[in-house]
Amino acid sequence: MLLKESWVNISDNTNIRWIKIFHLYKGFNRKKTKLGFFVKGSARVVEPPRLEYKGFKYKYSIKGNINRLLIIRTNFRLKNKDHSSIRVLSNNGIIIRKKSNPKSKFLYGPVPRLVNRKKFLSLYKYII
Repeated sequence: MLLKESWVNISDNTNIRWIKIFHLYKGFNRKKTKLGFFVKGSARVVEPPRLEYKGFKYKYSIKGNINRLLIIRTNFRLKNKDHSSIRVLSNNGIIIRKKSNPKSKFLYGPVPRLVNRKKFLSLYKYII
């Protein structure tokens, strides 16, 4: 479960590393969100751009950018129907453009089976 003002690690190949959540979608008075939902947050920790991008018109993110992201892993324990449970050590998400298109080309780490969106199936390497 994620609340407002919580920090999310980004697990794709963009230059943003940590995002702080400030808006939860699906409801006006929503207090918490879970796996597979969309949130909106502000970039707090950003890697500097590489030297090869200096002369090109490459759009890299800066600190304070507002991004939409999909939650793919949470620290909250997931219980399956066969009474097994999955727990990861950190909250992770991937950055989304408009119309649910991912901003990156690949993801880091496994993704639970509950997040089965057709647009992201080609990006997943491991499905738990």
